[in-house]
Amino acid sequence: MEYDFTFAVSGVDVDDRAAVETLRRHRDALLARAGGVDLLCVTGSGGSVLEAAAEAAAEAASAVRAAVPRLRVIRLDRGPVDGRGCVAHRSDGAPVHLTPSEAAEIDAGLAAP
Repeated sequence: MEYDFTFAVSGVDVDDRAAVETLRRHRDALLARAGGVDLLCVTGSGGSVLEAAAEAAAEAASAVRAAVPRLRVIRLDRGPVDGRGCVAHRSDGAPVHLTPSEAAEIDAGLAAP
């Protein structure tokens, strides 16, 4: 199953045309800026919901770091309304709202090797 993630990132921004193009070409990822935070929207693959989402997030973070080494994935973006992390099933777009501990579990798996 594929999941969409939005990560808060640093090290690159929307004005870095080379990074934007590399991320788009290698991962069909979108770099954006909202509320003063640099955000990266990217897809990752996995199986059952939380475990797969964590694996997919780690895989997606690793892939974008490989494509643009100066990019640093900080954390899963938190929703502006409730402050909770959210991932979406790519197949139907249905959101999977995460508890703070689930979001923290995913964040822990994002640390650069």
